[in-house]
Amino acid sequence: MSSAKKLERKLLIRYIVLDLFAGTGAYTALHLVRKLYVEPERFGTAIPLKFDQTFVLGAAATTTLFIGISALSGIYSNLTRKSRLTEAFNTFGGTIITAVILFFSVFLDDYIKEYSDYYMTLGTYTGSLIVLSGVFRFTQSSIVRHKIDKGLLKFPTLLVGGGKDAADLLDAFEKDRSKGYSFLGYLNTSGDIADTRMNAIAYLGDINQLADIINDNTVEDVIIALPSGNSERIATMVSSIEDKDVRIHVLPNLFSILSGQVKMESLGRALIEVKRELVKPHVAFIKRLFDIVVASLLLIVAAPFILISIAMIAFGSPGPFFYTQERLGKNGRIFKIIKLRSMYRDAELQGPQLSSEDDPRITPWGRTMRKFRLDELPQFLNVLKGDMAIVGPRPERQFFFDQIISTAPHYRYLLKVKPGITSWGMVKFGYAENVEEMIERARYDLIYTENITLVNDIKILFYTLVTVLQGRGK
Repeated sequence: MSSAKKLERKLLIRYIVLDLFAGTGAYTALHLVRKLYVEPERFGTAIPLKFDQTFVLGAAATTTLFIGISALSGIYSNLTRKSRLTEAFNTFGGTIITAVILFFSVFLDDYIKEYSDYYMTLGTYTGSLIVLSGVFRFTQSSIVRHKIDKGLLKFPTLLVGGGKDAADLLDAFEKDRSKGYSFLGYLNTSGDIADTRMNAIAYLGDINQLADIINDNTVEDVIIALPSGNSERIATMVSSIEDKDVRIHVLPNLFSILSGQVKMESLGRALIEVKRELVKPHVAFIKRLFDIVVASLLLIVAAPFILISIAMIAFGSPGPFFYTQERLGKNGRIFKIIKLRSMYRDAELQGPQLSSEDDPRITPWGRTMRKFRLDELPQFLNVLKGDMAIVGPRPERQFFFDQIISTAPHYRYLLKVKPGITSWGMVKFGYAENVEEMIERARYDLIYTENITLVNDIKILFYTLVTVLQGRGK
């Protein structure tokens, strides 16, 4: 593990501990104002200043809320890379959201003499929280900035390309070390002559060796500096290291900027970072909450259909009621998907096979279940377990996924999000009967991964419901 990653872990602990102090300090300031000014003015008598169990519970609850909102806003991520200005905006926004929630849930019940007292209680808490958390966070981020400026904190980096563009970047970063890049060396296209300025760092091999070099070395950043006209090669390269824990940066072209597929790394640097975070933390939280609520409700509604299907399966063919199968989840993690058995027992003795519309392995009741997608109802249990989402790319088996990426490597990108019970691919294309159709369906799922919102999830869920009610499944 690199020194930067070790520091990241230490910073995470420091930030949370300091936010505990900030949240508790802000609540303490609020408590003092209430007991020493607001309540005595309201009741006309002194109020005992106690730090009892009620105070402890109030401090714990409000501080937990603040830390939770901070986590959802992304405060605790990328702690060695975050700019102090971005952190200041996030701190201000998180504090305001926390204060607004507490105002409507707690402060409105305060004993007050005049409405202006609300300004005092709310202002005291908000101001204290902004100052305390802001000072703590600014101090920590300044320490990180100092380490980078002094060369005490470095990010091991590979430079892909050996031409003029790569050399220009190397020169720029050597003069301006504000990013903390420490170049391990460069990779060049086979047969291309490297710019003489590239001799300043080690030559590590051909660009096709990129994934192997990352595996064999501690690498945190990869900067792809190939000239224009290499878009397809760059896309293939990015796909090949999509599963690596590295930051990927590329030289911008007009299309990538206008399409919004990547975000600016720095307003002063002609370099952009490939977007790795598909879903913002707060969106992921809302989506997960939506999945749990919908899955729970639909399991209750679907219970009679599941029981009827179990009875029909038992009557129609020998074997278990449920069928489990290994599928690829988020980040390639294997999980077991749960379905109602729609095929005869031992249907895959000859190895993995895709089903077709006239597949003789499907039982008569299985054909009905597939038509209305009743066989997929138990997958709501996978959603509650966290293996799947209600909406997401279709979960594939390793056997078929390997065939897909051998033809279209960029579809490895689908593993960056949780697979779903239904998907845009299932709505627009349906079940696939061969690898070519799986690739065609995956194209729609790839579009979804670039446009993940709760609104789109509800839209896809609605279209799926229409498909089920019309019996248009296979």
